Amino acid sequence: MATRFIIRIANTDLNGERKIPIALTKIKGVSHMFANALCEATGIDKSKKAGDLSDAEEKSLNEAIRNPKAVGIP
Repeated sequence: MATRFIIRIANTDLNGERKIPIALTKIKGVSHMFANALCEATGIDKSKKAGDLSDAEEKSLNEAIRNPKAVGIP
């Protein structure tokens, strides 16, 4: 699968060339700590670039952002 330059998570376009925790901070309301917690809770490697995420990983991030309690984030 080729690296995508832009991905869409939580109705926000993210730079696909950045590492996923940094890219997630562009979403309104997502801080560095929350982005790291999302990666830990969904099992996504923090060193992975946002454009390299699979469709299943994108879906799990979208669901975790919408309902953090469901993945164990208070």
